[in-house]
Amino acid sequence: MFDSRWTFALAIALATLAACSRSASREAEAEPSVPVIAEPVRLGTVRATISSTGVVDTLPGATFAVVAPQSARIAEITKNVGDEVKSGELLVRFEFPSLLAQTAVNAAAARAAELRLQQTMLLQGRIRSLLARGAASQREMDDADRDVALAEAEMAAVRSAASATDALGQNTAMRAPFNGKVTERLHAVGDVVRSDEDDPILRLIDPKQVQVTATVAVGDITRFAIGATARAVAEGRATSDLLRVVSRPEPEALTKTVAVVLAFDLPTELVPGTQVSVEIDGEQRSNVPIVPAIAVLKDTGHNPVVVVAAGGIAQRRPVVTGLVDGEHIEIRSGLKAGELIITQGHSSLRDGTPITVTTP
Repeated sequence: MFDSRWTFALAIALATLAACSRSASREAEAEPSVPVIAEPVRLGTVRATISSTGVVDTLPGATFAVVAPQSARIAEITKNVGDEVKSGELLVRFEFPSLLAQTAVNAAAARAAELRLQQTMLLQGRIRSLLARGAASQREMDDADRDVALAEAEMAAVRSAASATDALGQNTAMRAPFNGKVTERLHAVGDVVRSDEDDPILRLIDPKQVQVTATVAVGDITRFAIGATARAVAEGRATSDLLRVVSRPEPEALTKTVAVVLAFDLPTELVPGTQVSVEIDGEQRSNVPIVPAIAVLKDTGHNPVVVVAAGGIAQRRPVVTGLVDGEHIEIRSGLKAGELIITQGHSSLRDGTPITVTTP
């Protein structure tokens, strides 16, 4: 009796296990297909971009420092930091403590030189008259002529000195050489300043004459040439400015980065000091297999994979990638042109998952 009960229970268990197995098999057979969007691998052109950061700065010659022509006292400053200026507008007016004294000295010297010239010319005329009557010698005449020439030279020197002083007096006002903006004010009215580039009073820039200086890794410097196109985007701006590489220095030993200079193709609203993101167009390959960038995933080892639509099922396939631009990735190996790769709905697919494919 005991053995019969155990035999019956075993039979029931086996029957239940068989039923579960049949149910699991039916569920596997009935696994729903996942709708995906796929498109064929195509041959095309891809151009790499080198990403960098840069800053907008002024072109050489687009800055101006107001410096006194000689030691002077500042009588007037018309602008402050941030002020806009127009070409020819007054910036600084000077007073020269030595100018009045020098003017007085020049005037006294001019009067003395003029008096000596008049005296020598009178003596010259008298001796010439005496020489004509035989009452003076030729030597006396030569001496009188020499004295007149010396007096005339002295008069010319005095006039030159006076002209220089007058020219200096005309430099009491410094004006803007171009339309621009004041970036620094380093002195106040009443300050005494030197005629030295190290002692400027104001600095201004022409904000329209700007360029971008970008920092590029040494390993990327050979990937583009002078004349390469680029784009710059400032934070908070929806549009980019077109640029062109105008300077690409050769890297020096032990350096990790180099400074690349880029010029704007068109006038820009970006002002000096603005930080920008820069993308420089690099090397290009044509007639190579390319796929949309969104189609390439990473496996657990961070290696690139794509999901191929193969006969109604998903197939994860490792690939070797090449150049990358903003939208496409070059496939060096692992895919052939014409194969369908899944571009939407593929991130969670595993090998063998049934799929329903829609093409754009």
